[in-house]
Amino acid sequence: MTAGKIFIISGKEGALSPMTEKNFDKEDILQELLANYPDLLPGDQIDPEDPRRWILIARELGIPDEEEGSESFSLDHLLLDQDGIPTFIECKRSSDTRARREVVAQMLDYAANGTKYWGMEKLRQKAAEYAQKSNRSLDDEIKALIEAKDSMEIEEFWKRVESNLKDGTVRLIFVSDEIHKELRRLTEFLNEQMMNTEVLAIEVKQFVGEKHKAIVPRVLGLTESARTLKKPARAKGKTNLEEFLSKCTPEGAGYFKFILEEAERRVQSVRWGVTGFSVGTSLGPDEPRASFVMCYPKNRVEIWLGYLEYLRASSDEIQSISNELMKFGIFRESQKAILVRVTEQNYKRAVEAYQHLLSKIDAILKKHS
Repeated sequence: MTAGKIFIISGKEGALSPMTEKNFDKEDILQELLANYPDLLPGDQIDPEDPRRWILIARELGIPDEEEGSESFSLDHLLLDQDGIPTFIECKRSSDTRARREVVAQMLDYAANGTKYWGMEKLRQKAAEYAQKSNRSLDDEIKALIEAKDSMEIEEFWKRVESNLKDGTVRLIFVSDEIHKELRRLTEFLNEQMMNTEVLAIEVKQFVGEKHKAIVPRVLGLTESARTLKKPARAKGKTNLEEFLSKCTPEGAGYFKFILEEAERRVQSVRWGVTGFSVGTSLGPDEPRASFVMCYPKNRVEIWLGYLEYLRASSDEIQSISNELMKFGIFRESQKAILVRVTEQNYKRAVEAYQHLLSKIDAILKKHS
C-alpha cells in the first residue's frame, strides 16, 4: 500500500514540504503519547456540540473478574470526560493481528467486569495514586475539567462517575495507527446496538518529514444512525428544590427544608449541583467558602468537617466536633466525611446533631470575626 502524505507550507514562497505516513515502531510509543496528550482523542469529533475533555485516571489499570477478586485483566488507559463517563482505551498497532476481532472481545470483558467490580471509591483511589506519582493535583485537574468553582462540584463529579458505572454508561475506544475494515464494521455495529455504551475506533496516523513529525487522529465507527439513536448523558442542568425534594421521603424532605431555613436565617450560602446542594459559609467576602454539609437525594447527608479549616478552625477543634457528632449515634465515618441517611427513626437526633454543628460553626466564626 502506498504511504499517505500531508504537506507543510513553509517559507515566504509557501513551498510545500511533504510528510510521509509511517507506522509507530512500538505500541508503547502510541500508549505514551495518549498518556501525555489525552486530547489526541479528538473530543470535537466525538461530540461536535459539546466537545469531550479528558482526565487520565490511570494506565495499566487492573480489573478483577469477581467481587474482592484478584485483578485478572489490565486496561491500557482509563480516562474520564467532563460528564464523568468512564472511557476505556485499548491501543494496538495495525501489525498486531489481534487488533481486529480478538481485541473487541477483550474490551467487552473489560467493560463487563470494570462496571461491575470497580466502584467509584476504588477509581478515585487509583486516580489519586496515579496523580501523586506524576506530581499532579487530582482535585485541581478535575476542577479544570469540569470548570468547578466549589468543592461540592468535585464530589458531584465522582457521584456521576459512580452512577455511570452502575448504569453501564461508559465509552469503549479502540486506538490504532490503522483501523482495519473488520474492526471498523464491528465498532459501527456495537455502537448502534448498545444504547448506554458508546463504542468508537480512533485511527492515529503518524507523518514524518525532514524536520518534523505530525500526529493526525480520526474518529471512526460513529455513524449518523448511532448519533441519532442515542445521545449519552451529557451535562445535565443543576437540580432545583422541587426536583430534589421529589427524590426524598417525607422525613428527608422535612430535614432538608430545615437545613435550608437555617442557612437563610444565618445568611449561609447555598449552592445547587447536578443532584444536590451544599451549604457553606466564610469569614468574609474575600475568604474561601467552607462547604460543611452536602445534601443528596434519598435522604443522604454528608458533613465535611475538614473544610472548617477555611474558617481557621484548628485540627483539634475539628476532631472535637467530629467526636461530639459521632456521640449522637446516627453517623458513620468515611474517609473524608461523616454520613447519615435520615429516617423516620433518627429524624429528631439528626436535627439535634445539625443544630449542635451550627452552634459550633457560629462559635468559630465569632472567634475569628
